[in-house]
Amino acid sequence: MAAVNLDHRQFEEAQKGERPVLVDFWAPWCGYCRRIGPAYDKIAEEYGETLTVGKVNIDENPELEEAEQIEVIPTLVLYRNGRAVDSIVAPESKAAIDRFLKAALEQ
Repeated sequence: MAAVNLDHRQFEEAQKGERPVLVDFWAPWCGYCRRIGPAYDKIAEEYGETLTVGKVNIDENPELEEAEQIEVIPTLVLYRNGRAVDSIVAPESKAAIDRFLKAALEQ
């Protein structure tokens, strides 16, 4: 299962759920965002049972970019109980995302 594209409403709904939510803040013009995309989709496949894995296009949802104080993309943020737990900016690989998730989920 690939990552789900989230708009403002879907983002809020996902945060109300029982499961932690991993969100990739990205934009289509961002070359690095496109490059890390396949690794992020693999994360969605592997963690889909325990996490909601979504993507927010900041061009289509600038209010979320501002509200979540996203300054650099791609930024991945893990949310639990409606609050940001941890984030990683421009992960270099799927392995880096795996390490981030393992550490962040233990918090």
